[in-house]
Amino acid sequence: MKIKTWRALKRPQAGFTLIELLVVVLIIGILAAIAVPQYFKVVEKGRFSEATSCFSTLKGAQERYYLKNNTYTGSAADLDVTCPTGKAFAAPALTGGATYSATLLRSPAAPAPYGAYTVTYVGPAGTLSCSQTNCTTDLLP
Repeated sequence: MKIKTWRALKRPQAGFTLIELLVVVLIIGILAAIAVPQYFKVVEKGRFSEATSCFSTLKGAQERYYLKNNTYTGSAADLDVTCPTGKAFAAPALTGGATYSATLLRSPAAPAPYGAYTVTYVGPAGTLSCSQTNCTTDLLP
C-alpha cells in the first residue's frame, strides 16, 4: 500500500489568478473609454431636439404673424404660441423685420466636449447654425 503525502491530499484551488483579473479590468476599461463619450453624445442629441422643437414652433408662429402683418416680429409676446418650457435651453431671443432669427442658449452648460453653446435659426430660409464646432459636427441635422 502506497502512503499519500500531504501534497497528494491537497485539493486543487479554485479561483482566478491576478493576471486574469487584470486582463478583465483592462477590457472593461477599454470598453468604458469607448462607450462613455458616445453616451454623452446621444444624451446631448436628445437635449438638442428641444431646440429644434422650439424652432419649429417659432417658425409656425412667425409665419402666421407675417401673414397678418406683412413683417416678422422681434418679440415673443407678439406670437400666438411660445416654446415649451424645457430644461436644456434658456428662453429664445428673437429679432424680426424682413427676415427673423431665433437664438437659444444652452443653459446650464452641457458636459464636455460641448459646454455652453448657442443655436441660431434664421428664417424664413430655415438656416440652423451652432456657435461651437463639436455642436456643429455632432448635433446639427
